[in-house]
Amino acid sequence: MHVGVYVDAHPAVAEQARLLEAAGFDHVWVYDSPLVFSDPYMALLEVARATDRVLIGPGVTQPDARPAYATAQALGTLAKVAPGRVAFGIGIGNSASWSVGRQPATLDEMHEHVRIVQGMLRGETVEHDVGGGRRAPLRFIHPEGRWLDLSRHVPTWISAFGPRGQRRAGAVADVVLIRWEGEQRVREARERLAEGARAAGRPGAGEDIGIGTVYCVYPIEDEAELETDEARAALGPMVVSRLRYLTANHAHADEVPAHFRPGFTAYQAHRATLDPVERHLDNYRGYLVHTPPDLESFVTPETMRTVATIGSAAEIADELLAMRDAGVDHVTLQLAGPPARWCRRMGEQVLPLLR
Repeated sequence: MHVGVYVDAHPAVAEQARLLEAAGFDHVWVYDSPLVFSDPYMALLEVARATDRVLIGPGVTQPDARPAYATAQALGTLAKVAPGRVAFGIGIGNSASWSVGRQPATLDEMHEHVRIVQGMLRGETVEHDVGGGRRAPLRFIHPEGRWLDLSRHVPTWISAFGPRGQRRAGAVADVVLIRWEGEQRVREARERLAEGARAAGRPGAGEDIGIGTVYCVYPIEDEAELETDEARAALGPMVVSRLRYLTANHAHADEVPAHFRPGFTAYQAHRATLDPVERHLDNYRGYLVHTPPDLESFVTPETMRTVATIGSAAEIADELLAMRDAGVDHVTLQLAGPPARWCRRMGEQVLPLLR
């Protein structure tokens, strides 16, 4: 099983990327949220130049962020700098959509984006919609030379949490990202991917499609660490992010997992106090990087445990090994806490137990 990490896009990301590669991680993904972080592809260029081994890519982009040909251009450019190390991560959108006041894209819109990007990265001519009921051919005019590298396959990682999305991903994805909810859910996802692959006439019925998941771990050496400001600063953004996601996508507490319901109800009440005109902006303050002062009350040892596996190196390794044994091929972790300390603990204490 390969283990990677998500980081936020910012100009100094190279330092984090070097730490992650040195710690032994296999891939580094950069968030793509236009109003929240820096430009992801500028950040990924810094990651590419700072590393030699890890797989890199947007984690994940979405079809409304930029035209498909611009996504293909960015990935082809990265491939020139980091040949054989670039992946194309995409979903329908979460923070990138909600933070600009839009609904996430539809599956049709996402798959149209994927079709164009994949075709262009293969050096093909593809059609795209230019408006007014017209379609026009599209391809890279200078596919060789100093601009792009189209000689290597860029794997497509699709975020698909629901059954319909997983079936459709089976037609085109190299890796599909699902929620970690145990071995049974992994088996069900594989069955749906196989259905989609067979329906699309894909060779091997999708047996080569990888399963990935997103997770958060926080290694501690003593339970008292959970009461520290450092732990709250590390995991608070994950708590608030989960509550924001749930309240944006669900109307009632009984629609969310039981252990999230108290927090869901409290955050829903907080959300109702925000100006509805600008709520989409206020709702992403500190997203995944810090906890706004007025939301710190939501961060407790109990809520922190709902969003992360917290424990000794052995306990965290056991959870990750359970994912591997259940059929997960890739797990990508949220970087939680001071990067140097988190990377040191993960690299020295946890990752060796997975090899």
